[in-house]
Amino acid sequence: MPPKKKTQKANGFMMFMIEMRPRLESDGHKFPGGLMDVHPVCTPLWNNLTTEQKAVYNQRAKGGPMIKEEKLDTRGVPLAWKEREEQKKIIEKSQVFQKIEDLVAYLHGQGTLVNHYFHLAHFNIAVSTDEGEYPPCEMAIVKFSLADGIASCIHEFVNPGQLRLGYAYEAGLHSEKTHKIPATGFNLFNNNYVAITNSIKRMLKQQDGGYAPLFFVDEDRVKAIYILEWLIEKSCELDNGYEKMNPFKTYSLNKLFYELRRYADLDDPRLRFTSTSQVSEYFGNGVFQFSPNMACEWHEDQDNVTYCSLTKVKNYAYTIADMCCEHYDLSLLPNRHVPASIADEHRYVVMPKADKVQDAQQTPVMKEDDEDEEEAIESVPRLPNTFSKIVMKSVGPRVAANFGKPQSVLPGAGRGILAGASPMKLISEPITPGPPSQESAPSTPAGRGRGRGFLLSDD
Repeated sequence: MPPKKKTQKANGFMMFMIEMRPRLESDGHKFPGGLMDVHPVCTPLWNNLTTEQKAVYNQRAKGGPMIKEEKLDTRGVPLAWKEREEQKKIIEKSQVFQKIEDLVAYLHGQGTLVNHYFHLAHFNIAVSTDEGEYPPCEMAIVKFSLADGIASCIHEFVNPGQLRLGYAYEAGLHSEKTHKIPATGFNLFNNNYVAITNSIKRMLKQQDGGYAPLFFVDEDRVKAIYILEWLIEKSCELDNGYEKMNPFKTYSLNKLFYELRRYADLDDPRLRFTSTSQVSEYFGNGVFQFSPNMACEWHEDQDNVTYCSLTKVKNYAYTIADMCCEHYDLSLLPNRHVPASIADEHRYVVMPKADKVQDAQQTPVMKEDDEDEEEAIESVPRLPNTFSKIVMKSVGPRVAANFGKPQSVLPGAGRGILAGASPMKLISEPITPGPPSQESAPSTPAGRGRGRGFLLSDD
């Protein structure tokens, strides 16, 4: 019989290698030979440990005579480590959500919620690597409040630099399927990372010297955290004296939208989304993305407006304004809360809201039969290629109830029916942000004189 192989007992150094392996792999190291390849990398790290630190691993090794490595996934990452990382992400997400809840609650209590500026951001990336890298190629940020809408914005094409070896083909495929921005040789790329980073800092700078948080949709937050750190590192490479500390904070835009709509009326459960996941559906619908003046000039020329970062952030702002401002009694200003093409002063007719409490002798508008109700909703004209089914269902009964009663014109004050039959008289007074005054705004027979509207054909 062949001699039995001697089993190798674990020691402190081996326990140290097993613990360090996933960390080193996350930094880009590869160990196809297992612990044999980990050995030369961990040896200098082990030698730098103090006697007390080594004693911890030596004591851990005494717990069992055999080396038992953790179960790994197909990429060689320990499953237990992945589970711990997932738990950390869940905890971090709950903490971010709590910060947003506290912020909105504080602003609401101070009476400054509608005037507070939030910064909504989006980054396009050149490629996503297996090493967790997301080099950016485009960025856009808007400064937005419920009262003023979009006050300012910044937009840049960011040079992603030298891509990791082996990812040029994937970068080309990603560009072709999405934003069309080439990863190399693009003459609009900005190589001055210091100027880009400083422009972000100037927009976020607060009176107390701190920086306001940036709000990203949930699916983009991981990329955003990497890119903001990447910008700091690139700035330090260009300027040795540049501040190395990363001052940027990233919050959930989904949660902000959820809270802004909820705080419009805390006693009205209809204003509460079922979850932040439902918020993603509203952002994903892109109700306004095909409106004029949404994208940057280059994406307009490429006829690819939907993937432009500037389109993304404007759509975020317009969607929030569309779903929240009327519940705060705020007017919608063209190109601030809503695209000017939708708030057209020449063809904009206000739809009044139906009274919440109907008169006892008034005949109910909606039929009791569910099928008849569906027919009533579907019979209302819709704005082609613009309003989604979600938006339609949320306002369908109200619009159906008042569809035959168009009222007077209020430019930029919400949604109405776009009537092509007869031109409307323009209001000469300038429109200012905030609630419309009773003196300047024309009276409407019912409701608050502001609702959503739809296109009417000339026929």
